[in-house]
Amino acid sequence: MNKYIVILLVIASYQLSTAQGVTGKWKTYDIFNKNRSESIVFISIVNNSLYVIIDEIIPEDHKNDLCTKCTGHLKDKPIDGMVILEGATLKNGIWQGVPILNAKNGKKYGCQISLAAPDLLKVRGFVGYPIFGKTLYWTRVE
Repeated sequence: MNKYIVILLVIASYQLSTAQGVTGKWKTYDIFNKNRSESIVFISIVNNSLYVIIDEIIPEDHKNDLCTKCTGHLKDKPIDGMVILEGATLKNGIWQGVPILNAKNGKKYGCQISLAAPDLLKVRGFVGYPIFGKTLYWTRVE
């Protein structure tokens, strides 16, 4: 009986550390040029759901960009401060279940986010199924 309690505690502590490990500020990189910093995003967890907000746009010439290609309530809104992912849930160490917005092209993609290392976030964007996508890595900002 004690063995099962220990296993449950290990699983719960792993999920809690994974949940807390993704929060904070992360630097994103241009999908076509990994060496070019694109933005700083802020990740928070509210009621066990993950949210990603664009906190700062890095290239000076894009700081005031609007989401001209977005649709609905985001159309022509400032990209800086925009919520690009809201409500992902943690399952087996991966935040998933909701799309992420690419504010450059206005499209939403399936998304899976997981901690690859303490200061490295693995972000998988995809169309339909995760196999049809691209993995990006975001680095933690102190």
